Amino acid sequence: MIAGVPFFPQDDFQCGPASLAGVLNYYGLRLTPADISAEIFSRQARGTLDMDMVFYAQRKGMKAEQYAGSIEDLQRNLDSRRPLIVLIDQGYWVYQSHHFMVAVGYDESGFVFNSGKEERKLIQRDAFLKTWEKTKFWTLRITPP
Repeated sequence: MIAGVPFFPQDDFQCGPASLAGVLNYYGLRLTPADISAEIFSRQARGTLDMDMVFYAQRKGMKAEQYAGSIEDLQRNLDSRRPLIVLIDQGYWVYQSHHFMVAVGYDESGFVFNSGKEERKLIQRDAFLKTWEKTKFWTLRITPP
């Protein structure tokens, strides 16, 4: 479990700014989800676009890389005390319901996330994989320059 990753409960459709705020504050930037939302939230999309999250972190002077992750990569980053933002799809059939959350730890049963209004929420490994796979394992790693 990574200690010191700030948790920001999200408002409606604000999972992107809340996730970014948690990771950016972990690295010492003092930004609120409201600060971030004012710059990148899309009312039309009813959320935050994935590339806007990457570009926002880069504009704040951070290294930001979006890629297709894996369980091994996720564990390796968490072991190195690097929280990752992942995108899952909780939708059914053809209806998508995307959600960003911050991976902060894992154990033998699953992964621990700061997600929505829940801090350190344990999601069983198989349940997480099923929803993460639907986004092609979308992962955002943010690190200091």
